[in-house]
Amino acid sequence: MNILKELSDTEIAPDVKAPLDTRATSDTEVAAAQITDTSTSNTTNEVPFSFDELFFSRTNDKGIILSGNSVFQRVSIYPWNEILNKPHKIIRHPDMPRAVFWLLWDTIKSGHPVGAYVKNRAKDGRHYWVFAIVTPIEGGFLSVRLKPSSSLFKTVKNEYKALRKTENSDHPTPEESANTLLSRLQKLGYRDYNAFMASALSHEIIAREQQLKKPEDPSITNFNKLVESAQHLLDHTKQISQAYEGHRHVPLNLRVHAAQLGETGAAIGVISSNYTTIATELQEKMTSFMASGTHVAETIDNGLFLAATAKIQREVASVFKQEPPNEGASQEKEMINLEQQQQAYSHKAAQGLKEISVKISQFKEACLEMRKLTASLEVTRVMGKIQCASLDASNSSLPNLINDLGQFQEAISDGLKLIDQANKAIEYNIDYILELS
Repeated sequence: MNILKELSDTEIAPDVKAPLDTRATSDTEVAAAQITDTSTSNTTNEVPFSFDELFFSRTNDKGIILSGNSVFQRVSIYPWNEILNKPHKIIRHPDMPRAVFWLLWDTIKSGHPVGAYVKNRAKDGRHYWVFAIVTPIEGGFLSVRLKPSSSLFKTVKNEYKALRKTENSDHPTPEESANTLLSRLQKLGYRDYNAFMASALSHEIIAREQQLKKPEDPSITNFNKLVESAQHLLDHTKQISQAYEGHRHVPLNLRVHAAQLGETGAAIGVISSNYTTIATELQEKMTSFMASGTHVAETIDNGLFLAATAKIQREVASVFKQEPPNEGASQEKEMINLEQQQQAYSHKAAQGLKEISVKISQFKEACLEMRKLTASLEVTRVMGKIQCASLDASNSSLPNLINDLGQFQEAISDGLKLIDQANKAIEYNIDYILELS
């Protein structure tokens, strides 16, 4: 049976979602440590936990909890004998949209790490929020969590509330609800979920360091600058594409005028033919040009998420090393898992930087091809302007078409200059991050 179809089954979905939800719960569990009364149910209050507390949990591939740290156990308010070997749905909160778990499960089942804001429910009915980072490991998943506090977190809570209301009223499938969430994220300015989770994790790390009065991690700060430059690059790429779309009918209009002019317009006909050839090549290059710019942005988002994940995993491993052994779990085994994950993701982050450099080089080659075509456009425009000057001045629409051609060429040239600036900013920040590492 298709695992994604299974998610639409309300009996199966909670278990599937649990690993992700549980991880988030772990983070909330840290808050549980400070509660004063766990004997009565309280569905309105939040379990408190401090920003310096991180927690983790490990599950098998079915979402059964195999291990975790003391913060996870404390915030969830479940004793170890009630939470180990239990499905993660034990801490699933009914306020969580099914869409989030669909996206999480879809991602980790494909072998990729994922991050999400998760609201969990402790044993006494109270809730706690975490940003959970879930990574596939042999035989299951590892989740590390931190307490969220950024301005984005406030926005996400409102989005979740609205989405959950729609799920309860309209009963969409998890996949349909996930598509609704993705549409909302795009309206908020995120290209896709990967861009969102990378931005969310980095901003939560920065917000946490501010709460703890720690200096910002320069690697994360400069990765965010990379993301900003990549967005500028994409914006300018789209502007060039829009300029092309706005002038794609110029060749046809030139041919029409050349025909109307008869023999007098023969030269204009040749110019039109040349422009048509250039425009056709432009159209062919535009698709790869746009794709190349998108690949740069995607690679930067991935690199940021990997670097931020490695940072949190490293801190979790350091803290867990100081803890006394937990019931029913091998601390040595969990330390090996944490250290292997941290090393793996540190390596992936370093490889990500190299991949960004490769993508930038490829994009610069695409820009070079666009410049060559732009130079050909300028030659064609000058030839057209000369021919217009020798024709009957009463034919005013032809000069206007030549001017349109000039505006198109200028739009591409200006866009490529701005892209050059974005490329240089990206290369500078990559070099800086590599020096730090």
